[in-house]
Amino acid sequence: MAGGADVILLPELGYSIGKISKVIKERVRKGKPYSIIVVAEGIEVPGKKKAADYIARMVESVTGMEVRETVLGYTQRGGNPSPFDRNLATRLGGHATQLIAERNFGRMVCIRGDKVSSLPFSEVAGKLKLVTPDNELVVQGKRMGVCFGK
Repeated sequence: MAGGADVILLPELGYSIGKISKVIKERVRKGKPYSIIVVAEGIEVPGKKKAADYIARMVESVTGMEVRETVLGYTQRGGNPSPFDRNLATRLGGHATQLIAERNFGRMVCIRGDKVSSLPFSEVAGKLKLVTPDNELVVQGKRMGVCFGK
Protein backbone atom coordinates (compact mmCIF):
# COMPACT_ATOMS: atom_id res chain seq x y z
CA MET A 1 0.00 0.00 0.00
CA ALA A 2 2.84 2.38 0.76
CA GLY A 3 3.96 2.00 -2.85
CA GLY A 4 0.60 3.11 -4.25
CA ALA A 5 -0.74 -0.30 -5.29
CA ASP A 6 -4.24 -0.44 -6.71
CA VAL A 7 -4.54 -4.23 -6.40
CA ILE A 8 -2.73 -6.29 -3.75
CA LEU A 9 -2.74 -10.08 -3.95
CA LEU A 10 -1.87 -12.04 -0.82
CA PRO A 11 -1.95 -15.83 -0.58
CA GLU A 12 -4.08 -15.71 2.57
CA LEU A 13 -6.87 -13.70 0.93
CA GLY A 14 -7.18 -15.43 -2.46
CA TYR A 15 -7.98 -13.73 -5.74
CA SER A 16 -10.20 -13.76 -8.78
CA ILE A 17 -8.84 -12.78 -12.21
CA GLY A 18 -12.35 -11.60 -13.03
CA LYS A 19 -12.45 -9.24 -10.03
CA ILE A 20 -8.95 -7.91 -10.73
CA SER A 21 -9.82 -7.30 -14.39
CA LYS A 22 -13.09 -5.58 -13.45
CA VAL A 23 -11.26 -3.23 -11.07
CA ILE A 24 -8.67 -2.36 -13.72
CA LYS A 25 -11.31 -1.72 -16.39
CA GLU A 26 -13.24 0.50 -13.94
CA ARG A 27 -10.07 2.50 -13.21
CA VAL A 28 -9.56 3.06 -16.96
CA ARG A 29 -13.22 4.11 -17.31
CA LYS A 30 -12.58 6.71 -14.58
CA GLY A 31 -9.61 8.12 -16.50
CA LYS A 32 -6.85 6.29 -14.65
CA PRO A 33 -4.75 4.87 -17.50
CA TYR A 34 -2.63 2.52 -15.41
CA SER A 35 -2.89 0.30 -12.36
CA ILE A 36 -0.25 -1.16 -10.09
CA ILE A 37 -0.84 -4.79 -9.10
CA VAL A 38 1.35 -6.18 -6.32
CA VAL A 39 1.63 -9.98 -6.28
CA ALA A 40 3.02 -11.37 -3.02
CA GLU A 41 5.19 -14.44 -2.89
CA GLY A 42 3.17 -17.58 -2.29
CA ILE A 43 0.23 -16.79 -4.57
CA GLU A 44 -0.99 -20.09 -5.99
CA VAL A 45 -1.25 -20.39 -9.75
CA PRO A 46 -1.82 -23.40 -12.03
CA GLY A 47 1.24 -25.35 -13.11
CA LYS A 48 4.77 -24.31 -12.35
CA LYS A 49 4.42 -20.76 -13.62
CA LYS A 50 5.70 -17.71 -11.81
CA ALA A 51 2.77 -16.04 -10.05
CA ALA A 52 3.42 -12.51 -11.33
CA ASP A 53 3.80 -13.72 -14.92
CA TYR A 54 0.61 -15.80 -14.69
CA ILE A 55 -1.42 -12.91 -13.21
CA ALA A 56 -0.05 -10.50 -15.83
CA ARG A 57 -0.90 -12.80 -18.76
CA MET A 58 -4.38 -13.58 -17.42
CA VAL A 59 -5.24 -9.91 -16.79
CA GLU A 60 -3.92 -9.04 -20.26
CA SER A 61 -6.03 -11.81 -21.77
CA VAL A 62 -9.24 -10.82 -19.99
CA THR A 63 -8.92 -7.02 -20.32
CA GLY A 64 -7.24 -6.83 -23.72
CA MET A 65 -4.87 -4.26 -22.22
CA GLU A 66 -1.10 -4.34 -22.27
CA VAL A 67 0.39 -5.57 -19.00
CA ARG A 68 4.03 -5.12 -18.07
CA GLU A 69 5.54 -7.26 -15.36
CA THR A 70 8.30 -5.93 -13.14
CA VAL A 71 9.95 -8.03 -10.45
CA LEU A 72 11.35 -5.61 -7.91
CA GLY A 73 12.94 -8.22 -5.65
CA TYR A 74 15.82 -6.89 -3.61
CA THR A 75 15.54 -3.43 -5.12
CA GLN A 76 12.20 -2.86 -3.41
CA ARG A 77 13.26 -4.58 -0.20
CA GLY A 78 16.32 -2.37 0.09
CA GLY A 79 16.42 1.33 -0.42
CA ASN A 80 17.82 4.09 1.72
CA PRO A 81 17.24 3.74 5.46
CA SER A 82 15.18 6.38 7.19
CA PRO A 83 16.24 7.89 10.53
CA PHE A 84 13.76 5.50 12.18
CA ASP A 85 15.43 2.54 10.42
CA ARG A 86 18.87 3.65 11.59
CA ASN A 87 17.75 4.12 15.18
CA LEU A 88 15.93 0.77 15.18
CA ALA A 89 19.05 -0.98 13.88
CA THR A 90 21.11 0.63 16.66
CA ARG A 91 18.63 -0.40 19.34
CA LEU A 92 18.21 -3.99 18.12
CA GLY A 93 21.93 -4.42 17.45
CA GLY A 94 22.82 -3.08 20.89
CA HIS A 95 20.40 -5.47 22.57
CA ALA A 96 21.70 -8.42 20.53
CA THR A 97 25.26 -7.51 21.52
CA GLN A 98 24.23 -7.39 25.17
CA LEU A 99 22.65 -10.85 24.91
CA ILE A 100 25.88 -12.21 23.42
CA ALA A 101 28.01 -10.57 26.12
CA GLU A 102 25.75 -12.18 28.75
CA ARG A 103 26.05 -15.53 26.88
CA ASN A 104 22.27 -15.53 26.62
CA PHE A 105 21.94 -17.41 23.31
CA GLY A 106 18.94 -18.87 21.48
CA ARG A 107 16.95 -15.65 21.57
CA MET A 108 15.55 -13.22 18.99
CA VAL A 109 15.59 -9.48 19.62
CA CYS A 110 12.26 -7.73 19.13
CA ILE A 111 10.23 -4.63 19.87
CA ARG A 112 7.30 -4.94 22.26
CA GLY A 113 5.39 -1.71 22.34
CA ASP A 114 8.24 0.78 22.35
CA LYS A 115 10.71 -1.36 24.33
CA VAL A 116 13.49 -3.55 22.94
CA SER A 117 13.28 -7.06 24.30
CA SER A 118 14.01 -10.65 23.30
CA LEU A 119 12.14 -13.92 22.95
CA PRO A 120 13.34 -17.52 22.97
CA PHE A 121 13.54 -18.94 19.44
CA SER A 122 11.15 -21.68 20.55
CA GLU A 123 8.37 -19.07 20.85
CA VAL A 124 8.78 -17.81 17.28
CA ALA A 125 10.42 -20.53 15.16
CA GLY A 126 8.19 -22.32 12.69
CA LYS A 127 5.21 -20.04 13.26
CA LEU A 128 3.47 -18.10 10.51
CA LYS A 129 1.85 -14.73 10.98
CA LEU A 130 -0.85 -14.66 8.33
CA VAL A 131 -2.74 -11.66 7.02
CA THR A 132 -6.44 -11.92 7.80
CA PRO A 133 -9.33 -10.06 6.13
CA ASP A 134 -9.84 -8.05 9.32
CA ASN A 135 -6.20 -6.86 9.43
CA GLU A 136 -6.21 -3.09 9.95
CA LEU A 137 -4.20 -2.40 6.77
CA VAL A 138 -6.54 -4.57 4.69
CA VAL A 139 -9.61 -2.85 6.14
CA GLN A 140 -8.18 0.65 5.65
CA GLY A 141 -6.88 -0.24 2.18
CA LYS A 142 -10.35 -1.37 1.13
CA ARG A 143 -11.79 1.91 2.45
CA MET A 144 -9.29 3.76 0.24
CA GLY A 145 -10.26 1.71 -2.82
CA VAL A 146 -7.46 -0.86 -2.90
CA CYS A 147 -8.58 -4.21 -4.31
CA PHE A 148 -7.31 -7.31 -2.50
CA GLY A 149 -8.27 -9.72 -5.25
CA LYS A 150 -11.79 -10.79 -4.29
